[in-house]
Amino acid sequence: MALTADLLHLQGDLHAIGRDTPAIERMISHEESQLQELRSELARNQEEINEVTAASRTLDQEPDDVRRAAIVQGRISLYLDTAAQLAVGPRSEDRTEELRTRIAELETLLSEDLQDDRLTSFLPLINQEIRKKAQELALEHSSSLIRLDVNRLTVVADTVEGPVPLKDMGSGDNHLGYHVATLLSLHEWFSENDNPVPGVLILDQPSQVYFPPDHVGEEVLESDDRVLLLNIFKAIHRTLRRLDGKLQVIVMEHADFEDPAFSEHVEHRWRRLDGQALVPAAWIPPEAD
Repeated sequence: MALTADLLHLQGDLHAIGRDTPAIERMISHEESQLQELRSELARNQEEINEVTAASRTLDQEPDDVRRAAIVQGRISLYLDTAAQLAVGPRSEDRTEELRTRIAELETLLSEDLQDDRLTSFLPLINQEIRKKAQELALEHSSSLIRLDVNRLTVVADTVEGPVPLKDMGSGDNHLGYHVATLLSLHEWFSENDNPVPGVLILDQPSQVYFPPDHVGEEVLESDDRVLLLNIFKAIHRTLRRLDGKLQVIVMEHADFEDPAFSEHVEHRWRRLDGQALVPAAWIPPEAD
């Protein structure tokens, strides 16, 4: 009886399965159809991607092709222009050897040995002018040989007792005189030999050597000092006439002279008392309390 019941139950299950099989097959068929559609969509998308990629590569390559074409075109144009110039234009003069020779000459002029030789040759000529001016100014040791020591930047008098440098040449008027004589002689040399040194000399209160460092008030020179200082201005005037406009000397001086060698060259008299000071009062800050 139990076996019969199991068989009947199994028969019922088989009958149910047979009844549901068509529905299951329809579901499988439907899912397979949708899967096929998805595969078709994927294939179309891949084709579009491939087309876009190919177009992008073409666009990337196009500028390079255009540039290469432009370069080739430019080279062809340059060749044609050059060929035309060579065919009809005059040939350029080859100055290579000339320029090499000129370079060698300049290098020779700039050589240290030649510079030393030129300095050795020129200094005695300048020294002669310094000594001449020193004698005109009646400076001490001016009867001896005077030389400019370019290594120590000073003036030396070669006496029978030995060399006397400027610092040992006595009073301040000697120091002033030798400074002015040296500067004027150098500017004469520069100007007369077309040297590019600017033709300007500025002297600030040469008369200061005749006053103590703590001197204040108006400058009143002793008669002998006035003569010595006036001789300085006369020496400057002689050099200016000799160079005939090639040198400008600007002197800022407190002392005043009626002598034409001085007065005729005064451009302006600055006086603090009449409000015409060289440094305007408005520029000077008030003193703090």
